[in-house]
Amino acid sequence: MMHTHYDNLKISRTAPQEVIRAAYRALAQKFHPDRNAGDAEAERVIRVLNQSYEVLRDPIKRVAHDAWIAQQESMTAVPPAVATPSVQRPPPPPPAPAPRPYQASRVPRPALPAQRPLILRIVAHVFNYWFIYLALGIWIWWANTDHSLPATPSIAPKLASSPPPKARYVRPVQAPNGYSFPRTDGYVDGYPLLFSGGMSSLTVDNSQNDSDVFVKLVNLDVAAPTPVRHFFIRAGSQFRASEVVAGNFDVRYRDLNSGALSRSDAFVLTETTTYEGTRYSDMTMTLYKVRNGNMKTHGLDESEF
Repeated sequence: MMHTHYDNLKISRTAPQEVIRAAYRALAQKFHPDRNAGDAEAERVIRVLNQSYEVLRDPIKRVAHDAWIAQQESMTAVPPAVATPSVQRPPPPPPAPAPRPYQASRVPRPALPAQRPLILRIVAHVFNYWFIYLALGIWIWWANTDHSLPATPSIAPKLASSPPPKARYVRPVQAPNGYSFPRTDGYVDGYPLLFSGGMSSLTVDNSQNDSDVFVKLVNLDVAAPTPVRHFFIRAGSQFRASEVVAGNFDVRYRDLNSGALSRSDAFVLTETTTYEGTRYSDMTMTLYKVRNGNMKTHGLDESEF
C-alpha cells in the first residue's frame, strides 16, 4: 500500500501551509525526545516527521511529491476498458473427410489463439503512456505557436521607471492569527503553548522601551525552528514565560510602532537533577533598544518571523 508524507502528518493532500505547520508541531511535541527519553520508536517517528515536514513546507518539493503520488496511482489503477472479454467455447469442428492417398502425410496445423481486439490493445497502450502523449502534444502546440513579439514603432526611448515605493507600515490591531492583542502583558489568544511542562522560565524585559512588542519564543531543536510561545509586552513593561522545557531557543520580536523585526542570539534553558533537587534556568533577557541590554540582536526577514 502506498504511503505518503501527507499520511505521516495525518493531513489531507489539499491541506494549506497553516494546517501542515500545526500538524507537524503537534506531532513533534508528542514524540519529542525530551518527552520520550530512550524510546527508539519515538526517535524514528520524529525523524520521519521531520522528513515529511521538510518536503511539504517546500512548494517545489511538495509539487514533486504530488506528481509522484499521481504516477503511482496511475500505475496501480486497472482501466476498465482493457478487461479481458469473456470467451465462449467454439463449437467442435466437423469431422475431417477421409484423406486422399496423396494427403495422408499432411498434418493439420493447430488453430492460433485469438488475440485481443486491436482497439483494446491501443486503448491499453495509450492509458499506460498517457503522460508521454500529453508532453508530446504540448510540445507540438508550442512549436507551432508564434512566439515572436509584435513590432511596435518607437518614437523615443522610454526612461526607466522607478520601482514602486514600499507599502507604508501600519500598526496592526491583531496578531497574524486574527486574534486581538491583549490589553495587558500576556499570551496572545489562539496560539498553543508548546514544549510546556518544564521547570525553566524566561523573562523578556521591555521596561525601558518606548514601543509595544509582539514576541515569539522559538525552539531550535526541531528540523524547522518552531515558535512555542507568543506573547505581547507593552512599552515599559516585562513578561515571564514559565514552565518551558529544557532546550535551545531564541527570541524573535516585532516593534509594533515601526514594524522592525529582530532576533536574539541562541541560548539554552537547562534542567539538571542533583542530590539536592532539580536546578533549572530562570533567565531574564532585555530587548535591543534598552540601554546596556544584555541581548545582542540581529535583523530578521519577514519569512523567518
